[in-house]
Amino acid sequence: MPEVQSRGVFVHEASPAGTRPITAERYISEAWLRREFDELWPSVWQFACLERDVAEPGQYVVWDVGRESIVIARTSDGDLAANYNVCQHRGARIATDGRGCAEHLTCPYHGWSYRLDGRLVVVPDNQRFPGGVDRARHSLKPVRVDTMWGLVFVCPNPSAPPLAEYLGPLLEAVAPFQLERMTLVADQTVLLNCNWKAVFDNFHELYHVEHIHPLHELQFDCPTSRVDLYANGHTGVTIYGHTVNTRLPIPDAPTPVLSRDLLRFGGDPGEYQGRVLDVREATQKLRREAGPRLGWDYDAFEDWQLSDVEQYNALPNLMLTLQPDDAMVMRARPHPTDPNWCWWDKFSLHRQPDPAVAARHGVPFEPHDPADLASVPRPMHDEFTQDDVIAGRKTLGVTIDQDVHFIRDVQAGMHSRGFGAQILNDDERRIQHYHDWLDHVMGVR
Repeated sequence: MPEVQSRGVFVHEASPAGTRPITAERYISEAWLRREFDELWPSVWQFACLERDVAEPGQYVVWDVGRESIVIARTSDGDLAANYNVCQHRGARIATDGRGCAEHLTCPYHGWSYRLDGRLVVVPDNQRFPGGVDRARHSLKPVRVDTMWGLVFVCPNPSAPPLAEYLGPLLEAVAPFQLERMTLVADQTVLLNCNWKAVFDNFHELYHVEHIHPLHELQFDCPTSRVDLYANGHTGVTIYGHTVNTRLPIPDAPTPVLSRDLLRFGGDPGEYQGRVLDVREATQKLRREAGPRLGWDYDAFEDWQLSDVEQYNALPNLMLTLQPDDAMVMRARPHPTDPNWCWWDKFSLHRQPDPAVAARHGVPFEPHDPADLASVPRPMHDEFTQDDVIAGRKTLGVTIDQDVHFIRDVQAGMHSRGFGAQILNDDERRIQHYHDWLDHVMGVR
């Protein structure tokens, strides 16, 4: 059983390294960034790409972290292979674009060609090398690769536990959402003027919500959230949804957001005048009843999952925000040389309604939005800067846009002589837990 250390915080396994202050050095030091590239990223499983982008033979994706590059490909046999993206001849990068499709991976410098599984097959003018090049010996260097939830993970460490063991209890928690069956509706990257851990920390706590996300008080009750701290630095939080912030005055009538979803599932907002706190449970029942005719199967979900939001963060770089019909898969990527910059990737997923669900339940199919039935091509990757978000030229969604507005000021403050180390409260326990496990992986004692 997890240890309950404070209100709503459940500690399943603490870091063997104990707890240390989270100092500014972790965010602004080039030496610390280099240590991460030497000791963290080569040691653990990390989210590299979407499985759908390497679903067909010949498809490949390049995952860059720091100065390292790994190419992930679907072989002609249908297997998934990952190798260091470096030609064994003179060290040139082989795949120089982020994603593509090819029969072979051919070095653009001298034409050495490799099968998608990494096997060296062509050495131009092989007779000019004394004794010829031993192709088996000089094939690409492999990296461990595995999949979960429609995501591809890689791990350079041959001694690390299997992916399923590494993710542990997250497997069961995420499984009902069937991310692999959702449709990708947006693929976005924003360049942020902050350390990669600073933006990850932002999604580790709810303490800031009442201050910069005013819309949340109209649809979530963040103060009653449950936090879980797992082994390997993974964390989870469950937030009451389809309700309001109970630390603030309770409105007499359902908010526009609550009313919208009541109507969506066949409810009447007028019935909840003076009963706003009953909307959460009512929405759970209405959603389950309406699911089959709307084309959604909720049999794998508990009632509370039909109203609440679950978020799971996996060390080092993956964040999942989950609701029954929508999900956000997000990822932090460090800048290769400057600790003050990073990339934040957001993949938005949506579960399209399925007429077969209604047929199985023997009810007429009445999708809430018929547009959801249209075939959706894979969206183009859209990359932009935080200035584009702040100016309103691009959006990652209202909530994340608000985070983007503030995160660069957090990074700037880290450089001040007036700041030493973070002071965290119970709502920020996920930050401390994550950093404690980072210390463990990096050998800090």
